[in-house]
Amino acid sequence: MARPPLLPDTAILAVIDELRGQNAVLTGARLRDELARRHGLRGGVTRLYRLLHQAAQPRPAPDPAAPLRLTGDVAELQAQLAAALERARLAEHREEHHQTRWAGEIHALREQLRTHLDASHRLKILEGELQDRSRELASAFYRISDLEAEIERLRGS
Repeated sequence: MARPPLLPDTAILAVIDELRGQNAVLTGARLRDELARRHGLRGGVTRLYRLLHQAAQPRPAPDPAAPLRLTGDVAELQAQLAAALERARLAEHREEHHQTRWAGEIHALREQLRTHLDASHRLKILEGELQDRSRELASAFYRISDLEAEIERLRGS
C-alpha cells in the first residue's frame, strides 16, 4: 500500500503559528485535528510534537552590535532609500520656496488692495467735495442770473 504524501515542515509550522495566535496553549491533538481538516492528513505524532517543541523554542534576538553584512538586495534598498530621502529633501525645499513666494505675492496684493482702498476713500471724499462745489457753482450761476436780471430791470427803469 502506498504511503500518503507528507506535509512539508513549513506548512505544519505555519498552522502552528496561526493556531498559537488564536490560543495561548496548543495541544498535539488540536494540531492533528486541524491538519486533518485542512489537508486531509493528520501527520505522525512524533514529527508533530517535534515541530510543536521547535516552534515553542525562543528564537534569539539579533545582536544590535553585530555588523550588518550588506547583500545586493540590502545595498539596493539603501540606494533606493537614499534616493527617496533626496527627493523628499528637494520636495521640502521646493515647498518652502513656494511658500515664501506666495507669501510675498499675498503681501504685495494686500498692499495694492490697501492702496486702492485708500484711493477709493479719497475719491469718495473728493466726489463729495465736487458735489458741494457743483451746488455752490449752480447757486452762483442762479445768483448771477438774478443779478443780471436786476441790472437789466434797473437800466430799463
